[in-house]
Amino acid sequence: MPAPSGSEIGGLAKGAMQSAGLRGENAPDLATALGDACGQAFTLFANMAIVSPGIPAAAPPPPGAGSTAGPGMMLPPPAGGPGASQIEPIAKGLLASNQLNGEQRDALAKAIAQTVEQALVLFTTMVMVAPGMAIAGFTTTSPGSLMGAAPAKPMLQPIALGFLQAGGIRGENAPDLAGAMAQTLADALTQMMTRLKVAPGIPSSPGATAGPGRLL
Repeated sequence: MPAPSGSEIGGLAKGAMQSAGLRGENAPDLATALGDACGQAFTLFANMAIVSPGIPAAAPPPPGAGSTAGPGMMLPPPAGGPGASQIEPIAKGLLASNQLNGEQRDALAKAIAQTVEQALVLFTTMVMVAPGMAIAGFTTTSPGSLMGAAPAKPMLQPIALGFLQAGGIRGENAPDLAGAMAQTLADALTQMMTRLKVAPGIPSSPGATAGPGRLL
């Protein structure tokens, strides 16, 4: 299954902003822009993600059949996903298209991009490829699942607040906005973890995978 869509994440963002007490006239537009920015960033991540070689395997020859026997890791952005520099113009364009053109628009776009990048970095360190992918002919032949826990709101909120404050966004609502961003990302990353699979076709030696893998 694909990563969560912008509209799905936008719905999460609207709920998070309401829970954080952000109910101004621009809140729905901001939620839509945040959701679409995350949706595009997550789609980029799903297409760019790389499963590192070296997943433990038990596939003795002949015939090089068995399964992976231990967890696998993913490369973090920017090698294995979009960096802030790729996400920022997306966020800036979406803020503008949702009529959010105040003097802090560019700073907000940068903070969103930086927060999403760090959330994806944490995702790749905390979420792993589950053991049990079938191997035949020294190649994985079944999709793999992801396991672990996506980063939660308490981990992401101080990151978001730090980037907002670094961009000069320090109003009384800044902590609430950081909390809403963190909640949105935590919920969306949890959804993504359950949807994405590891594509078959990873080359393997008798004792470990020998090439990179991709997600699907």
